[in-house]
Amino acid sequence: MTANPPSRPPLDALVSGPVEDDAEASAAAPVAGAGLRRRAFVGGLWTAVSFGGAQAIGFVSTLIMTRLLVKEDFGIMALVFIVIQGLQMFSEIGTVPALIQNKREDPAFYNTAWTIGVARGVVLWLIACLLAYPLSLLRDDWSPLAVLLPAAAFTCVFNGLKSTAWATASRRLNIRLIALIELGTNVARVLCMVAFAYFVSRSAWALVVGLLVASFIGCVVSHFMIRDIRNRFAFEREAFRELFSYGKWLFLGTFITFWAGQIDKLLMGAMLSTGLLGLFFIAARLADLGPMFFRKLGGWVGFPALSDLYRRDEARFRSRLLQLRIAVTAPINAGLLLMILLGPILTTVLYQPAYGESGWIVQIIAFGSLAGMVTTPYGNMYMATGRTKFNMLSVAAQLAAMLMGTVGGFFLARALGHPGEAGFLLGIGACQWLKYIADAAMAKRCGCWQWRFDAVALIGSGVLAYLAIAGSQWLAWRFVLS
Repeated sequence: MTANPPSRPPLDALVSGPVEDDAEASAAAPVAGAGLRRRAFVGGLWTAVSFGGAQAIGFVSTLIMTRLLVKEDFGIMALVFIVIQGLQMFSEIGTVPALIQNKREDPAFYNTAWTIGVARGVVLWLIACLLAYPLSLLRDDWSPLAVLLPAAAFTCVFNGLKSTAWATASRRLNIRLIALIELGTNVARVLCMVAFAYFVSRSAWALVVGLLVASFIGCVVSHFMIRDIRNRFAFEREAFRELFSYGKWLFLGTFITFWAGQIDKLLMGAMLSTGLLGLFFIAARLADLGPMFFRKLGGWVGFPALSDLYRRDEARFRSRLLQLRIAVTAPINAGLLLMILLGPILTTVLYQPAYGESGWIVQIIAFGSLAGMVTTPYGNMYMATGRTKFNMLSVAAQLAAMLMGTVGGFFLARALGHPGEAGFLLGIGACQWLKYIADAAMAKRCGCWQWRFDAVALIGSGVLAYLAIAGSQWLAWRFVLS
């Protein structure tokens, strides 16, 4: 799984002198100046602060927005996100991971990467504009895509213009700086989104406006993160060759990642209503809290820390990988089990009646993530050791597992006389469990397969998930009686 650069804090903290100066001084400090374990621990704490704050704000905003918008608005925005994410993945050559992993830290290398990113962002926006109208004609309920998609896709331009200082801060494990920016832009996004929906228009446009504001602020602030980094248009052939050499497998891998991660939503968008897609969007946001934190922690801390360790002390790499997996997988899987237990009741209590039926979808997504949390660190390992080919093969296995699970589940459920939609969604829950087979084989080939930990985590999580589902049925029965 590739390391994903992400979302957004109090902007007053960024523009106030003391905080900004301290952050920049920290970012400018050389990586070797502090212990890797301490920097990773501090980075983990700041990741938790950023993620916890963003999710708390996002949770409150979701409660508000589900009372201002209809589920079809969330469904159409899910389609917008799918198209934009697809365009980004189809053109990804891994410049940000390369900046984190590569030994070069000179302006020519960074400016070449930035120039490529700017050109890519503009091209992606133009492609989205060309796709918008044809896509809007495919179905009646897709007609808003004609105007929503070009507007939302302008975030690609802002993301392309974002400074390489973002990658430098991550490389140096200055997670505090990244966390503050993430949190601040997230606050701005939510405030603009809610204000627009309340005062201007109760439509999907509120979600688009929030997205654009957050991307713009993140882009501008990134150019003031680290004083000694000022990006300019440049192109060095050697830098381009190094970036392409690292990213060639990522290009194919992210192409496959899109289909692996979005094929379920694409099939649902084609086979089911935007309303059900909206329910899936709401359920995924609730069930994916733990896994999202794990992916953010892996991208911000795990991948840079493992890359740094691999460059300096390859002999200790495998033991530190196991420590990372134990420290993170156990608490997040515990949270997922709690989500399986309480998911149906939470959706009933938190959301309007029209969204309450998403509870069983929460359980399915959380069950699949139990296995996903076991395999995700292997993706960080592939990236940190430069084995991007294995990263590509891993996401190819996820795509195959997703197709087998969803399409197979759909037709199997219908053959047994059950609704095909239920079988389709159950297949999503089985996907990550099927994918483990491929990851185990590749991790073994890399000499990093930790089968004892995997066996304990998978078997234990499976048994506890069964008990949690049984417990949720008992709780739901008690809840109805009360």
